[in-house]
Amino acid sequence: MPRRLYPAIVHSDDGKTFGVSFVDFPVHAGGVSVEAAITDAEIVIAEVVEDLLRSKAPVPPATAIADIPAENRDGAELITLVPVHLPGKSKVISITLDEELIARIDAVAANRSGFLAEAARARLGG
Repeated sequence: MPRRLYPAIVHSDDGKTFGVSFVDFPVHAGGVSVEAAITDAEIVIAEVVEDLLRSKAPVPPATAIADIPAENRDGAELITLVPVHLPGKSKVISITLDEELIARIDAVAANRSGFLAEAARARLGG
């Protein structure tokens, strides 16, 4: 699965709460610590990219840290990279499942492989 690293700009006005903004996406994240804000940023970006992929909209390329405009850097506590996992080429595999589980999957999903892939992404966090 290909991975892109998107720059995330962490900032704080009071040193007690931290916000994260992105050059490549018009969304924000935050938390009560730098670590919590970055974790939230990972969740927010994964959801945004998932929505783009679902709607078949293009996922923007990641801006290089060196190319972040100066006005975006002003007041930044730090700039970090947030990973996003994009779907890669499909690969045929063979798995064994209980036939009752297969029947339950087939009852709710038009595409068994798609259902299993979605379940795996949800379990793995994106």
